[in-house]
Amino acid sequence: MKKPKNVFKYLVIIAISLIVTFICIFIFRGGLNKEEVITDINKYQEVIGVNASNKYKDKWGMSEEIFPRSVKGLNVKDFKMVYLDAWDHQYLSYLVVDYSKDEYENEVARLNKYGIEDYIGYYGVTGFTNYKLLAMESDSYQGFVYAITDGNSRIIYVEIIFCNYFMDIKYKEYIPNEYLPDDFDATINNSYRKKFIK
Repeated sequence: MKKPKNVFKYLVIIAISLIVTFICIFIFRGGLNKEEVITDINKYQEVIGVNASNKYKDKWGMSEEIFPRSVKGLNVKDFKMVYLDAWDHQYLSYLVVDYSKDEYENEVARLNKYGIEDYIGYYGVTGFTNYKLLAMESDSYQGFVYAITDGNSRIIYVEIIFCNYFMDIKYKEYIPNEYLPDDFDATINNSYRKKFIK
């Protein structure tokens, strides 16, 4: 009669161990992960494009060809890449470049070849007010990669890549609002997500 009690005792210990293990995995794998912020332009090719290293390479199948292949010789005014692995990899990047007249015309021509994929309505987006959209790769689930311009000499390249219909990165803390599409909402309670998660 003592054996069942011992078996029950061991099962309880195993169950508690499994629960503690799961909690630890949750905390250290995703729950406590912090955003990794890179602003060093010298690391550009490590985090953007076909030559990006490991965790920055495959961004849920989204192409970064809209971004310049290299920033060598470019008049870069600002750069930021934010990476978060909160269970799923997420990316927020922007690059601001001022071009000379000839360079600007050449870059606009390059970007025009990519075209503008449908994006209106994804995550509440209604368009762009502050800048003119030059090129857009969009995905109704994964997000956006695009280039916008002030129409003079400045081009801003942006990528917002995530999954599960919301972004864990507190994106509003890392990117000027004027670089985002109008009415873009990828917070956890966004109305676009609610249409798919019921």
